[in-house]
Amino acid sequence: MSDYVAIGIDLGGTNLKVALVYSTGAIVARAAQPVEAGQQPGEIIDAMVTLSRQSLADAHLDDSAVIGVGVGSPGPLSTSRGVIIKAANLVGWENVALRDRLGKILGKSVVLDNDGNAAAFGEYWAGNNHDGHDMVLLTLGTGVGGGVVLGGQVLRGHYENAGEIGHTVVEPRGRACTCGKHGCLEQYASASAVVRRAMEGVETGEASSLKAMDTQGDEITAQTVATLARDGDAWCQQVWEETCFYLAVACINIQHTFNPARVILGGGLSCAGDQLIDGVRKHFSAMSWSLYEDFPQIQLASLGYDAGVIGAAGLAWQRFSSTN
Repeated sequence: MSDYVAIGIDLGGTNLKVALVYSTGAIVARAAQPVEAGQQPGEIIDAMVTLSRQSLADAHLDDSAVIGVGVGSPGPLSTSRGVIIKAANLVGWENVALRDRLGKILGKSVVLDNDGNAAAFGEYWAGNNHDGHDMVLLTLGTGVGGGVVLGGQVLRGHYENAGEIGHTVVEPRGRACTCGKHGCLEQYASASAVVRRAMEGVETGEASSLKAMDTQGDEITAQTVATLARDGDAWCQQVWEETCFYLAVACINIQHTFNPARVILGGGLSCAGDQLIDGVRKHFSAMSWSLYEDFPQIQLASLGYDAGVIGAAGLAWQRFSSTN
């Protein structure tokens, strides 16, 4: 089926990305546009259609080359019903039957899944870490997303909400989370949490180069904190060590819950590279049990910001290739 493609769609709170993807995981053509504040579901679905058709035209392909469509979206959602139940960062996205609405317009079968699941499947299916072994992905960005792939299948759970590792509790009675709980991993190991915790310390008197940067109006990112930590800023070093510690706690829990061959770290925070991986591995080793060496490899993601769109297409290939 080398002449066929799947359409992969990655719906985010700020960007909509579409790609045509071969069965090898290679991208043939792509298109993207921002998601504007206040855009309604109908407008964004129309944009999905427009970008899909634009990509086909750019690749000099017609509809007959498309085996199906995969969409990765923020949740919670129902994969079995193809419905987005409620997307917190998208206005009006409550009980939207995206699968059926998009499929009717494009005339193609559509599979809908959580964006974390799509990214995880992308890394499993087409990433450098692909070897067919079980794996768990953590995406460390504005929040902490995740996905679990066991036996070549995305784990969705009875209520279709598995893989929300960002909302596992790593600090009981800890920081309040937007989900309504306290102590979620997302509040300690997301890129935005790193910045928030670092600046809270500066505001309460911790000595750090961040104070001068903030006064000058410089943009402060998680990478800023990581760089200052590497260069010897004591407060940033403390924040970074705590971040790596909490990620290691999550990896220990993942080890004993899913027992995967690999835990993959992606998202914006992973841009710190070895500084992140080495820190997490150090704390993971210190906390690992001694009964049996079933330790997953902790590695960086390889697909970058393409993981979601490639994974969405991969889910379409998995679901629909046998029917074409």
